[in-house]
Amino acid sequence: MELVNPTAAPEKTNKAPAGRPAALAFVTDAESEAVLQGAFLEEEPGIVLRGNITKAIQHLSGARSPRILVVDISDVALPVSEVHHLADVCEPGVSVIAIGARNEVGLYRDLLQAGVAEYIVKPLTPDLVAKALNTALHGADAAPISRKLGKLIAFAGARGGVGTSTIAVNLSWYFANRHGRRVALLDLDLHNGVCNLMLNLPPSSGLRDALENPLRVDSLFLERTMTLHGERLFVLGSQEPLEQELHLPATAVDRLIEVLREQFHYVVVDLPRLPSAVSRRVFEIADTRAIVVDQTLQAVRDAARLSRLDGLDGGEQRDVIIVNRKGEAGRRAVRVDEMAGALERRLGCIVPFQPALFATAGAQGLVPVEQNGRFADAIGALATEISGQRTQRISRWRLFR
Repeated sequence: MELVNPTAAPEKTNKAPAGRPAALAFVTDAESEAVLQGAFLEEEPGIVLRGNITKAIQHLSGARSPRILVVDISDVALPVSEVHHLADVCEPGVSVIAIGARNEVGLYRDLLQAGVAEYIVKPLTPDLVAKALNTALHGADAAPISRKLGKLIAFAGARGGVGTSTIAVNLSWYFANRHGRRVALLDLDLHNGVCNLMLNLPPSSGLRDALENPLRVDSLFLERTMTLHGERLFVLGSQEPLEQELHLPATAVDRLIEVLREQFHYVVVDLPRLPSAVSRRVFEIADTRAIVVDQTLQAVRDAARLSRLDGLDGGEQRDVIIVNRKGEAGRRAVRVDEMAGALERRLGCIVPFQPALFATAGAQGLVPVEQNGRFADAIGALATEISGQRTQRISRWRLFR
């Protein structure tokens, strides 16, 4: 549940990110409701709803997570398990306060270990609630749920033209629409990036501004500069003039990545083919490095070189090798088993060559993975490989974050 941010952390703010409520509570009795409503008026603006932690999980599957969340675990058979389920649906950066009727030291310890910031035994009092809210907002040691950061996935092509951007865009769409997660797609090829183009979205000047002036980057900045595709996929890409050279230090991307990881479940970064200090930095700090290859000797050679690069402070990241457009080269292609042997690792995903699918999707204005078939199945397998979560069938009427 806990991911550690490798980037340097500037001064934090306790304001709720743009679009997120400051505080939200779910309680089962009128007395607790009255106390929380009074506390929210004095301490932190928020909303109180009726229901227990199960109701909170259902609600947050279709709404933005608040900065502070109060949940009632009274009469819940397995409260710690429910807290883990709650962590799965919450966005990064949520502080959870649990309230209940059981006054047990063992339960208190289990809840703290599961990620709860504070546990209050009923009946609630204004002083207890105010102290818990202060702990959730200003506590020196944030609880694990609050420390949970989005997973950073860096996509790199072993060579040019292997379809790295295609896989990055389709995986991002899949996470957002099939897994119901908030996803940030960042195209770091500032001159020739195609992620926006593939999604039929206009480029933004905000990416260059974010890299050149990192102190300006916060949740409000992202709200203004990122382009929304659908309900949960946010894209940040640029199209700078070809004659302009950009000289950015490696750490220019640190603040942007940090803020994105605080706001999104997944941050997918499409790295440019030609290496730069910024792209190397992202490759160093990524939780997962997705290396895209085709069935050529050059791709196998360069994939091996990429996988040998060390992570931050010499650490090791999890590399996923993706064979794209399998079958395109026919009998001249390097066999898949030979590629795995040469790279000395299991291949994470094999994507079939389906030019007709892409032609049809382009003509209809669709993302190829929207259409059921072997390509969508391969992207789904890649999503499972990276996230560890299988895709669940989602009812059409149900809304997600």
